[in-house]
Amino acid sequence: MKYGIFSDVHGNHVALKAVLDFYRKNGVENFVCCGDIVGYGPQPLECAETLRGLKNLVTVMGNHDAAMIGKMELKWFNANAAWAIDFARTQLTGQAMDYIAGLPERAETEHFTAVHGSPRKPLTEYLLSEGQFLDNTKNWSVSPCFIGHSHMPLYFREGEAGVPETDFLKPAVKVFVTGKNMFNPGSVGQPRDGDTRASCGIYDSDKKYFELYRVFYDVGAVQKMMAALKMPAILAERLSFGF
Repeated sequence: MKYGIFSDVHGNHVALKAVLDFYRKNGVENFVCCGDIVGYGPQPLECAETLRGLKNLVTVMGNHDAAMIGKMELKWFNANAAWAIDFARTQLTGQAMDYIAGLPERAETEHFTAVHGSPRKPLTEYLLSEGQFLDNTKNWSVSPCFIGHSHMPLYFREGEAGVPETDFLKPAVKVFVTGKNMFNPGSVGQPRDGDTRASCGIYDSDKKYFELYRVFYDVGAVQKMMAALKMPAILAERLSFGF
């Protein structure tokens, strides 16, 4: 079975639609979202409603989602991020808000585990190092584990003699699951690896591999929406550079 793996949509519905269109064109009908539906972008309601209506979707809560529903304090966010979270609160309907409030911090199926940050700290840990990967291996059982939060497309896996392996994920390169693995598909709505395209992946649970993809979307259209809403300028500007 093929799963579309994505994360950190961040209110960017134009990018989300491009990613979902890409999945449909490639016959992907099952999905995993690793959180942060809202934050940063101009269309949090549209993103929440699209995911709420998507069939065969497993979703977990991200830290921006948690802050929007009052589960985390805004003091942990910089001023621009806090502005966007407050904006999302004004945009979401009751049903969309209830949908996000009901998301779990962790999901585990027979084929995978999914969290936003890490298995031991689902909402807050940025998992970026081999040491963190090793420290987290005891905190989940079903591999692979899909994560988000850092917006960086990375993989971690157990290597020989217990030495972990990690590297950036490259488009259209299959990484096979051996032992315990983690995959971060990068960000749909706000990439931070220097590539402005939306980042997402496909996991084949039968053949046991993960593959990263980059999808073009209309960055300028999103920036125009953000300008019209008078969102903090830096949130729009960074979309032009992918960081």
